[in-house]
Amino acid sequence: GGAVCGKAGSSLQTRRTPLFLRRQNMISLRLIGLLCCLAAVNCADYETEDGVLILKQSNFEQGIKDHKHVFVKFYSPWCGHCKAMAPDYAKAAKQLEEEGSDIKLAKVDATVESQLAEQHDVHGYPTLKFFRDGQPLEYKGGRTAEEMIRWLKKKTGPSAQALGSVDEAKTFVDSAEVVVVGFFKDQESAEAKEFLKAADAVDRHAFAITSDDAIYKELGANKDGVMLFKKFDEGKNTLDKEVTSENIQTFVQLNSLPLVVEFTHESAQNVFSGQIRQHNLLFLSKKSADFKEVLENFREAAAAFRHQVLFVTIDVDDEDHERILEFFGLKKAKCRPCVSSSSRVT
Repeated sequence: GGAVCGKAGSSLQTRRTPLFLRRQNMISLRLIGLLCCLAAVNCADYETEDGVLILKQSNFEQGIKDHKHVFVKFYSPWCGHCKAMAPDYAKAAKQLEEEGSDIKLAKVDATVESQLAEQHDVHGYPTLKFFRDGQPLEYKGGRTAEEMIRWLKKKTGPSAQALGSVDEAKTFVDSAEVVVVGFFKDQESAEAKEFLKAADAVDRHAFAITSDDAIYKELGANKDGVMLFKKFDEGKNTLDKEVTSENIQTFVQLNSLPLVVEFTHESAQNVFSGQIRQHNLLFLSKKSADFKEVLENFREAAAAFRHQVLFVTIDVDDEDHERILEFFGLKKAKCRPCVSSSSRVT
């Protein structure tokens, strides 16, 4: 008894196997070997760092072809904004991978791959582009993992999540700083369709839709309509105008910002691209002894001008804000605090 090995075993096996089967086995083995080689090449083509694909001139086009959904960050190693968002970018990549998403996050060092950056109209860092079936779409949203994931999911799935239970509704409302819920008994109605149109148009916030009576009761909706839920100020707002896509978009823009906005990289776009064009800016140091008192007075003033003037605080101790101080002709040493007004022409 015992196992048979070596040439004797091979010879015995060969004599007992018909010729056509031997040839078929050889072809199968060669095919397996070829597939293994291709897999090895594929893995080698896409280096990763913190779960993020590293793309270069040599593999960029193939990377876009190989993956249906690719979110690409064109960056520079010396760019402060790029460094600041790197942890969130890696966090988003990891979360999507854990969820089994087909969305891949990638990055390109634009200082090395300058030709690639030029081909994709990269004029500043970071520039983020989402490739869906090879077609690019520029991303101009927030830089947190939560914001990027929410935007990517909206671009690859339904514009509004369907809520079917109270637990789903609670989880959704708690999932972000700001969410929007449409309450429609008839989801084929003209108003429901206007809501979905608005959900398609608004990238920054998550939308959901429901016709469930228990959810109406849980979230405080006593009739069909649109509500915005937020984790600051009054907690929620209800649309009090006709349910049209345009009215919903305006409603969301006006109510999704806090009464007083702290100016940061993340909030900058909200400040400069929002509906409110008149801004009241408070320059102050968070380290000052009267910071809380000054801020509270500023909030009281802001309440009287809600939806008319945007009240914004700017921390003078933040080095990134030096240029803003210069623009307004202010000096950090003299800002204890300073108030300035500005307005956008467009």
